[in-house]
Amino acid sequence: MPNGCYRNLMYQKSRRGGLDKAALERRRLRLQQEQERVRLSPKSSHGQNDLSAASEDSQPPSTGSSPVNNKSLPDSLANSTSIDATHVAEMPFVDTSPTFQINADRLLELFYENCWPAMPIVLPYHHLQQRRMNENNGLEGLLLVLKYIGSIYAPWTPSEPYLTAAIHALDSPSLTHTPFAVQALMLLGITQYHMNMKQEGQKRHDLAVSIAIALRMNEKEFAHGYGESNPVLEESWRRTYYMLYVTDQNFAIMSNSLVYTLATISNYVDLPCDDEYYEAGQIPSVVSWQDYEDREFAEVEIVFSSIVYLYDMARIVSNVITAYLQTGNLGEAMSDPFDTKLAVWTSLLPACKRDSLRQHGRGLDEVMFTAHMIGLIMTVTLHRPFSSLTLNPEELATVAFLSPTPCVAPPRQGWAAHTARVLKALEMQTKLLAIPCTVERHNVFTMCMSAQLAAAEISACTNLLEDHALSIARDRVRLSIGFLNAMGSFWTLGKLMAKEVRAIARKYLSNSQKTVTMDLGPADEIDFPRDELIWPVDPSAQIDIYSGLMLPIDWDPAKFAIGHTSSTSSGL
Repeated sequence: MPNGCYRNLMYQKSRRGGLDKAALERRRLRLQQEQERVRLSPKSSHGQNDLSAASEDSQPPSTGSSPVNNKSLPDSLANSTSIDATHVAEMPFVDTSPTFQINADRLLELFYENCWPAMPIVLPYHHLQQRRMNENNGLEGLLLVLKYIGSIYAPWTPSEPYLTAAIHALDSPSLTHTPFAVQALMLLGITQYHMNMKQEGQKRHDLAVSIAIALRMNEKEFAHGYGESNPVLEESWRRTYYMLYVTDQNFAIMSNSLVYTLATISNYVDLPCDDEYYEAGQIPSVVSWQDYEDREFAEVEIVFSSIVYLYDMARIVSNVITAYLQTGNLGEAMSDPFDTKLAVWTSLLPACKRDSLRQHGRGLDEVMFTAHMIGLIMTVTLHRPFSSLTLNPEELATVAFLSPTPCVAPPRQGWAAHTARVLKALEMQTKLLAIPCTVERHNVFTMCMSAQLAAAEISACTNLLEDHALSIARDRVRLSIGFLNAMGSFWTLGKLMAKEVRAIARKYLSNSQKTVTMDLGPADEIDFPRDELIWPVDPSAQIDIYSGLMLPIDWDPAKFAIGHTSSTSSGL
């Protein structure tokens, strides 16, 4: 549960005992509803529907208290003027169980704590609160979406009323097409998609893209024209368009369509600044994309925003997609340019961006975490078809995530090099997931990436690795499943991905003939020349790219043709 959810709670010992957490939550919700029915007697029959209550909740906080007059909503959705996240009241006429009253601002805080770090496009929290105090602030639909997302991280309150209110506001024919509407639709689309409402999520994302194009958000002058002479608001519009492009690409890749609207739209937007300046409201002078393109010629190293590096990674992916759509198949010649561009991207990263951890203990840079994950999944996608890590039939039958299955031209040689690149990418993913952090703050798109990488790791366990190397790979599979389980506690699609990855692992790793041994001594390994491994590694990071590459000395890569199943796995 997110930190701070139970602040100021006063628990009393249960008189019934023996109830687990889920049963306690069901009992609390039932008691809240009973209390509401008792309190709302015929003397005060001025109830309101869910939508009006949630709409009132989106208004700026008032200085006076407002009673709850909603028969269909529990007290957990009532407005509260208390600054505390939760308030506990006794119910002497029913039980001593606590009743929760949720301050609407607490749901906003949950959004900023868990989702904003990976998608920092909305105004920083204190700037958003200041704008809410203004009339005609244009935030009505956006606030409903933010509270809906925050409610996903609040197990003490149902999310459905907030989702209903957000959909009602954004599906209205009178919806004003503004940049705030683009933000609201974009975030709602991402959320619905990963709550396994894929069609609805895709629909709202497409509408966000259409409005952005109609408003010409890709133009340089847009931020100033809609910025109301507010540098922070102008920065928000720049960030919105760059993240919209990345999101549009991710939606296309997750659906295996590889066609997305913004791929063909020219981008003239100035580059956004880093988060620390954005949050502080101290926006520096803007720079252009050409400044970024010429960064290697600068006398002094320039540190660009994490969003810029993420966008550049998306452009590298776009080059691969364009080449694939032109040729219709994935050949080895396509992976070489990607490896080169990825090497350039990595080598030109400033020291503070090469590691996803921020300097001076300021936590994880979630945007850079996403950028590194995209680089890893693209490496595996391009090299795995030519490696010994074949696709399992169960992997091709998944629903929650789709493994990339491009048409490939089988190579005549080079299996070892492709396999080494895939194994190295899997190791780098392990290092990212092993970073101590609050897992649920990772970008939701990384769930699909982790599921695909876990499937590749399972293939390595099945077809290639032995002894100590197999033990390492099994731990990596467990780590990926653990990450998906953690994300799945909030996101429906993450839970389904974890279930499907577990099913694949159970099929090929449970009761396997490749028994994991307790011998921690190094096994024989194949020596891959380092010049074949293009991705530069920062020496200060002390990353050993050969960790776990324990291959049997008699391993013959030539026998692992695409679609081949090893003799050791045929009986599984």
